Amino acid sequence: MMRKNSLWKSWFFIASVSLLMAATCCPPVLAQDSQVAPGTETEAEREKVYMKIGTITVTEKNPYLATADLPTSVDVLGSNEIENENVDFSMELFKKIPGTYYGDWNQGVVSGTFSVRGFDANHDVPLALIVDGIPHNFAYGRMDIQPIFPLEIERIELVKGTNDPRYGLSNIAGNVNVYTKHGGNFNEFRFLTGSFNTYDASMITGREQGNFSQTYFVGYRQTDGYREHSDLKKGAASGKWFYHTDDQRLSIGAIARFFGMDANAPGYLTKEEAETNPQQAADFARTDGGEQKNNHLSLHLDYRFNDHLNWSFKVYTQHLQRLRWCTWLPGGAQQERVSRDDQSGAVSTLSYETSNLVFKNLKLDWGVDYQYQDNLDQRWASEDRVRNGPTRDYVFDQSYWGSYIQADGKMTDWLRLIAALRVDRFDGSFENRLANQKTDMIDFDNIWQPKFGLVVTPVQGYNLYANWGRTFQIPLSDSVLYGQAANGRLLSRDLEYSKNDGWEAGIKMSPTNWLSARAGYWTQTATEEIRLKADGSGDYVNAGETERKGWDLSVSLRPHPWVSLWGSYSLVEAIYTNPGPTLQDRLNKNIENIPEKVAKVGVDFEHPGGFFANCWLESQGDYYVDPQNLKPKEGGYNLVNLSLGHKFDETLTVGFDVKNLTDETYNAFVWNYDWGYGPGDERSFYGWVKMSF
Repeated sequence: MMRKNSLWKSWFFIASVSLLMAATCCPPVLAQDSQVAPGTETEAEREKVYMKIGTITVTEKNPYLATADLPTSVDVLGSNEIENENVDFSMELFKKIPGTYYGDWNQGVVSGTFSVRGFDANHDVPLALIVDGIPHNFAYGRMDIQPIFPLEIERIELVKGTNDPRYGLSNIAGNVNVYTKHGGNFNEFRFLTGSFNTYDASMITGREQGNFSQTYFVGYRQTDGYREHSDLKKGAASGKWFYHTDDQRLSIGAIARFFGMDANAPGYLTKEEAETNPQQAADFARTDGGEQKNNHLSLHLDYRFNDHLNWSFKVYTQHLQRLRWCTWLPGGAQQERVSRDDQSGAVSTLSYETSNLVFKNLKLDWGVDYQYQDNLDQRWASEDRVRNGPTRDYVFDQSYWGSYIQADGKMTDWLRLIAALRVDRFDGSFENRLANQKTDMIDFDNIWQPKFGLVVTPVQGYNLYANWGRTFQIPLSDSVLYGQAANGRLLSRDLEYSKNDGWEAGIKMSPTNWLSARAGYWTQTATEEIRLKADGSGDYVNAGETERKGWDLSVSLRPHPWVSLWGSYSLVEAIYTNPGPTLQDRLNKNIENIPEKVAKVGVDFEHPGGFFANCWLESQGDYYVDPQNLKPKEGGYNLVNLSLGHKFDETLTVGFDVKNLTDETYNAFVWNYDWGYGPGDERSFYGWVKMSF
């Protein structure tokens, strides 16, 4: 039978490990290097709302993370929690971040995704993904972080809610910024091997001499996978070149990145099949799988006009090509899907900051971004990867521009006010070549999004924050955005974009620099969602409404220089408050594929003698699979992961990892009660060596 270890056993295990590590220590003391040590905050960071996990590099020039300095729930994951992670797909790195939940599809090149704030991890794409300042959402909004291996990442910042004005497209419930390493003189090499014939090798090297720096990365991973027919091979390479002037006023640089992957897909099972033999591949998916290629080139310029005025400008071009064979149900026909996404764009930000001018401190930002997409979406009926007739042939383009202004003023020592206004606009054309039908994109006119926020600090280390903001959604998943049905029939173009209004209020407490906690309550309501009309015409209307709300709690502490603890707990409720005229059986029901709770708890131990350990729990609650909520919930699990190692000197580190330590049998994702179960990995073991010089 399907085995599920109870949550209290997992929590008890984590607590036992924490106590064992703490038992080797004396009473709580402040870490000596409070600027970089995990679980500690600088005095400047104690005034902020964001929370961090792991080591974040902080310098005198940048005493806090200005990019994450927003009056909303922001979580930052440091390099020491990232670079040694053992994952098949880099999207899995987001599992540690508070409030996130992951849909592990395990379908070859379409690996899975994470989500937040009551949006499901199967259909919605509620987050903008930004890598080194460049958007990485492709056609239909899908995020793609495949080319970025863990060893290359410096930190990850997740901004949740509707308050961030920096991004428009895909920034529905927040955004995630990934920053990769560049600059400095270093060499790092990591080799891992273990269960399921897994081999992983990554190397990054940096050279900086005078005003010029260059950084190179190469990575390769292959594995047979836990389930049959789930093997993958992938490789990535990147180069970064930057130059700055003697006076540090001008910095120019370039980033190039290449990626390739070949992965098979084991398909989904019935519940009985998943319980009796979770390693098997679905018989109907025996030839499913696919290939993916990415190319990226971006140019970066930063210029400081004077001590108050700074300008950042980036231009980019990137290409994603994906070939995929997929079968969804027993007896169903296989599909061959081909997608090609070509993007080019520019991002500009002008910032002015001054002090003692009416306000104690005032910062003004003006941002402009533009993107052009040229996309191809084709499908064929196929059998064992042999093409038959075409079923879809779309070519379409999209032009997008957005701009925002933001004023951030620290009125007094205890009051900070933030106000912003963003506007976005779209244009594009679409051709359904099978139906020989061409149309332009629906005109949504200017999409205005006001934002407000405040931070009140009655006592140092205690920050009350609140915000309100609006984001938007437009149809991303099909030809409706261009006024066509799938068969080319013209549809009504009298549609508006959907408005997402959300607010959040909470408190961030940091009574000392070795203890911090944040608690917040949030809501987000989407109105005028596009739904099918009830008159049988096949047209669409703005008639849907959903409401999402929940609680978030995060804590981070360092009771001793050798030990740091972190944890988070989130409750989420997402409801169809008005499902639309044709979906009334969903009225006041829970939206499917959204866990009711998410919890993460971790303990990190590092002894001066070189021994280190990391143990963390990932707990995800059950969720409804059907939108009518007629059947029992599925999908909950509690996983414990353990990593041990020894750093012999500054050059050599040896480690040992155990994933799913308690060997829980679980489903990593469920999307259909009859044949939609995706079993997760059993307990697995890995050894690795890292060299730094």
